[in-house]
Amino acid sequence: MSQAPVSMRADSATVKDASGAKAKCNVYNRYYLCQQMDITVHVLKNGKEVGSVSFGVTHKMNLKQTSPKWSESVQFSKAKIVGNARGVLMTPRVSCGNPCKATPKIPKRTLGAAFSGSVDYADAIRKGKSHGTASKYEYTFTKAGYTPGNVSYDSLNYRCDDTFSSQQRPGCVFPKYTPTLTAMKDLPTIAKHIRSVQNRGGHYGRYGSGHPLHRLTDKKKAEANRRAVCGKMKPGKGKSCDEYPFARTHEGGTKLPKASRGVAAVPRGEQNQQGGMLTAFNLKQRVMEREAFWVSV
Repeated sequence: MSQAPVSMRADSATVKDASGAKAKCNVYNRYYLCQQMDITVHVLKNGKEVGSVSFGVTHKMNLKQTSPKWSESVQFSKAKIVGNARGVLMTPRVSCGNPCKATPKIPKRTLGAAFSGSVDYADAIRKGKSHGTASKYEYTFTKAGYTPGNVSYDSLNYRCDDTFSSQQRPGCVFPKYTPTLTAMKDLPTIAKHIRSVQNRGGHYGRYGSGHPLHRLTDKKKAEANRRAVCGKMKPGKGKSCDEYPFARTHEGGTKLPKASRGVAAVPRGEQNQQGGMLTAFNLKQRVMEREAFWVSV
C-alpha cells in the first residue's frame, strides 16, 4: 500500500505593535520582537490522517542600537502527539538575506518534550549603507516509512545600517515600529507650542493622527524650512523662534497648510536643548532619512 507524504500547517497570531499591546508575546518595538507560531504536523497514509503532532515555537529577538551582531532565543513547547505520530524528527534551518549571516544553534529533535535553542546573527553592512531583511525559518519533518514534509515562515523584517558612522557604530532596528519622541515634555514653553499646533489642522506628529513626521537630513533644506517660517519673526530679547513641525522634517517650513503649522517665541535655552534632544532621539532610534516618528508632549 502506498503512503502519502507527511504534511504540515503553520499558523501564527498577528504580531502587534508593542506600544499598545498587552500580550507578552506577538509584540515588537524598535529593538525587540517576540513572535509565536503554532505548527501541526499531519501524518497521512493513503491520503487519510493517521496521527498528528502539534507544538508551539516562541521566538525572542533583541537587536542592538550600536552593533550589527545580535541573538535570538527559540523555545519549542511540549508536543501534543495524537495517533500514529510518534517518532517525527524535526530538522531546523535558519537564514537571513546577504550580508546578514545566521548561525542557528537549534538541535535536530524527535518531537515530544519541550526544548530550546538560539540563533546568532552578524550583519556585514558597509559604511554609509543600509538594507532590510528577515529571518527565514524552515523545518523538515521525517518519519520512518513516510515521505518527508516541511514548513517555513519569516520573522518581522529588520533593517541594519551604517549611516550614522560619524556619530555611532552600525546597528539594526525593526523599521515597522514608528518611535515616539517624548523628551520635549521637559521643555514647558516648546511643549505647550507643540500641543497647540497638534490640536488643530491635521494633528501632525500626534500619535494616532495618521500623520507622523518624517526626518529630513539635508541641512540646506532644513535651513530653508526654518527661514521660510521664522525669517521675518522678531522673538525678542533672550528668545528664539520655535517652529513646528520641526525644520528638520519633510513637513517643515511651509510644506503644510497654515492650520497644521505654527511658530512661537520661546526661551533661547529651551531652543538650544530642543536641537540636542532631536539629535539624540534620531541616534537612539536610528531614524533615517524620510523615516517616520511621532512627537508626544
